[in-house]
Amino acid sequence: MNNLGKKLPFLFSKKENKKENNEKSLHYFINGSALLKEQLSFCNYGQQKITLRSFTAEEIITSTNGFQESVGPYLYKGNFNEKHLLVKKYERKKKMDRHDHVIRDIVISSEMSYHKNVLKIIGYCLEFERVALVYEYLKFDYLFKLFSPSCENFLTWEKRVKIAIDVASVILYLHTEFPTPVIHRNLTSSNVILDQNGVVKLYNFECCIPLPVGKVKVQDDLIGTIGYLDPEYVWSSNVTLKSDVFSFGLFLLMLLSGKEIRVNHEGKYYTEDYGLISLENYVSICVENNKLDDNLIDSKILQVEQKKLKAFLNLALRCAQKVGEDRPNMIDVAKELQRIKRGEVHGFLPTMECIIAWN
Repeated sequence: MNNLGKKLPFLFSKKENKKENNEKSLHYFINGSALLKEQLSFCNYGQQKITLRSFTAEEIITSTNGFQESVGPYLYKGNFNEKHLLVKKYERKKKMDRHDHVIRDIVISSEMSYHKNVLKIIGYCLEFERVALVYEYLKFDYLFKLFSPSCENFLTWEKRVKIAIDVASVILYLHTEFPTPVIHRNLTSSNVILDQNGVVKLYNFECCIPLPVGKVKVQDDLIGTIGYLDPEYVWSSNVTLKSDVFSFGLFLLMLLSGKEIRVNHEGKYYTEDYGLISLENYVSICVENNKLDDNLIDSKILQVEQKKLKAFLNLALRCAQKVGEDRPNMIDVAKELQRIKRGEVHGFLPTMECIIAWN
């Protein structure tokens, strides 16, 4: 009995390790099959591909010291083979993104990793219930934090325009550089980071969805961030390339105002002075009362030439139209941003006609 009692802890430990190894193997098989299927569906996509490393669960846990140092939502700092890295690992929660979204995040991230404005993925771990993503390490700030009153890093007008141009280039890549256009579907300031050199990096591509061949829309469950969602997508469950344009319009308004802009599913913008009001009407009131600095333009950049500010604002509002057909294409948005950067704002393309009679 005594000898048996001494062996029991070892037997239990061995049994637990076997169960844990079986779970890891099962996760690896399920996740690996899903990843292979998704990779095959995107096999002809993109221009360049990178070879991703498959990390073990032990390697991830050890490198992150048990996920001790969080640097963002689901994002942890790690060290592997004397090199820093970033690990994205989702928690087990009921409202978690769907498993296929996490798998797609890996595939799209790998296809986009050569883009200078995308956070480079270097590997993944299939042995967790939810796949972990491994990125190259960099010191960064979340874009939305740079607009905090306590932030010392002031974003100049030039920096804001460059951010807009760089983010537009990523969305345009998704729309045009794949055999079947891919819709981002969740463009928000929380998915945009700036490295220590001020270079924009997008990450989180789990909400991306490709358009079926020959189609201009795809029906899917509602997913994304409230306030940035295309009203037509909310009403119909149909997502289009113009859904990204709407989100980008809200993103431009955020850059211009220096704070998050929230619009409900009816396209109404909330203001403390007028409550729920359409963006167009609110801007018109601000123009009429000479109050462009009131909620719409950050006071820190008001010294910028007015025609540039107004052109930027007009473009944002044009993108944020409630009806998709009234919004410009992403290629025209990107071109217009380049013209604004150069100060060429005297004329607009037909798709960029002013919707407001500026004073």
